[in-house]
Amino acid sequence: MGLFLAFGLARQLNFITSGQFVISSVLHSVLFILSVITAIAGPLFIRTLFAHSMRKQRGVPAKEFLSFQRKILWISMITPYFAFVAVLCDFPRFFAAAIVLMALYAVYYYFPSQKRINFDRKIFRVK
Repeated sequence: MGLFLAFGLARQLNFITSGQFVISSVLHSVLFILSVITAIAGPLFIRTLFAHSMRKQRGVPAKEFLSFQRKILWISMITPYFAFVAVLCDFPRFFAAAIVLMALYAVYYYFPSQKRINFDRKIFRVK
């Protein structure tokens, strides 16, 4: 959030001009795919692996559950940085909008609210 505010202020003060940072059009697609991986596929894969590894246990130790939550949070919070790059480098509207939407989804869904943590604790029967 701070990066977007600083970037907006720099644009308003004409420190940064539109089109100043240009990257190859191939990287638009690559960054879009990476944002989908970090916002949706990566956390889903980590959650699936964790659930599979804990399937025969009666309860999950709190330390392992915390490690699992950190991994999901870490991978999903990469996506807002991709959104910043997309906005900074003036990506085409489709790619920029899609990457920003992925970032908003990642921040909204994986934010460690008390309600979400309690729900996951019930599902995985954390000790």
